[in-house]
Amino acid sequence: MLRPLRGLVAGLLPSSNEPNYELIHANGTANDDTFSHLKLSFTRFLFFLIPSPIQRRLQPAHFKPQRLYATSYLDGLRGVASLIVFFCHFTEGNVQFMIPSYGLPIGDPVPSSFMQLPFLRVLYSGRPMVHIFFVISGFVLSLKPLKLARAHNYADLQTTLSSSVFRRGMRLFLPTTASTFLVMTFIRMRLVEVDGFETFSQQFMDWLHAIWTIGYSWDWDKIWWPKYDVHVWTIPIEMAQSMFLFVTITGLARCKVWVRLFMFVVIMLYSLKCGRWAAFEFIGGALVAEVGLIQQARAERNPNKEMPDSDEESSGSWQTSVVYAFWSMNFVFAMWIAGWPNNDVLRTPGLSEIAPYTMEPYWSQRRQEEQAFSWFALGAMQVVFACQQLPLLQKFFTSGPAQYLANISYALYLMHGPFLDIFAHRWMPVVWWVVGGRENSGVWTRTFAWWGGMLGLAVPIFWASDVFWRAVDIPSVEFAKWLEGKCIVKED
Repeated sequence: MLRPLRGLVAGLLPSSNEPNYELIHANGTANDDTFSHLKLSFTRFLFFLIPSPIQRRLQPAHFKPQRLYATSYLDGLRGVASLIVFFCHFTEGNVQFMIPSYGLPIGDPVPSSFMQLPFLRVLYSGRPMVHIFFVISGFVLSLKPLKLARAHNYADLQTTLSSSVFRRGMRLFLPTTASTFLVMTFIRMRLVEVDGFETFSQQFMDWLHAIWTIGYSWDWDKIWWPKYDVHVWTIPIEMAQSMFLFVTITGLARCKVWVRLFMFVVIMLYSLKCGRWAAFEFIGGALVAEVGLIQQARAERNPNKEMPDSDEESSGSWQTSVVYAFWSMNFVFAMWIAGWPNNDVLRTPGLSEIAPYTMEPYWSQRRQEEQAFSWFALGAMQVVFACQQLPLLQKFFTSGPAQYLANISYALYLMHGPFLDIFAHRWMPVVWWVVGGRENSGVWTRTFAWWGGMLGLAVPIFWASDVFWRAVDIPSVEFAKWLEGKCIVKED
């Protein structure tokens, strides 16, 4: 497949021996020939539309290898979680048979698919992934400030927090502004099954109002469905909890480490008991980061520790095995909890036994799909902690595919909804026709339709996410950094 693509691009792009070759590269010089310049600019545009993994295969000399950092595994985890959110929304919108727990509904004459079994159903359980997002955000946003606090470098700490506060809103809302504007364009083009306004000006003003409401960050963790893309309901929560995290770190930065850890736990428990699950998760991410820094400092204090004798080595190996087993069990439990169904949890084997023990106010005062939020919050902490402690999980999440998902994670989160709206109702009838129809489908037919529909829709969604990542997401980060440099007072 790559050979014909490489030949196509080779035909589009000039060879390195041609005088205009430099125009397709960042360091190239402009040619005085206007036609050649336009032609090569158009060629660069076409090349830009090719997904970045294929670009790397076609022009490997012009791409640097992706660097891995100490926390790259969390980026990979976020990328995989974004993929699962896409699978979730595809399933709920197109293959509803897969939503109930295995064995439900009882009256369904078609047996449940093996994909509905515990653990396997995590592949399309998107709700717990949102909670993992928030713990990861808390970790990433707090890691550098906590390092500076531990070093008592309070001047740089203030600068870091100031920069984070300044840029956070742009990081979150510039991409959502672009993505919802794209949805508005799709509505005007009649690409999605949504009734638009009669005139563009009316549509545009409605979109502006939607952007305004998406920016509401005052309800902390209210669940609502914004116009133009319901999936961006998490973004104002991200903004509010980011600010809460920065304030918390500011207040605890000068504390002793054990005091800061203790206060993190107190704030987490208080937040969860008050029904503020997102605050629990963001501060929980800071807790995980602090624990990691403690372990790192402990390892650095003994870099040249003498080789242990056989008894000490055996004891250390036994202790390591116990620690690994503990975190492995935490991860397994979290994956089991992640399969919590949207409805009928009291009829779901296993989960029905622990559901009545759900803490308040979640069990009696929330909708069914929100009752599991306290469990999801705890499970998200378990997942991130396990990834921090288990090298095997880190190896998986730093693999090439996981790191690519890490790169496009925010773009995938923003693009999967609009492109499902465009293509799902056009693609799924084809899938059902291939398998013999939806009405008389059996268990294997439904399972095949699920896989076939999802894989087929992944093509335009991944393409759109890749382009959006490079065209909007990365420039948004760079713009926020540039604007900060223009606005701040330069130090002497």
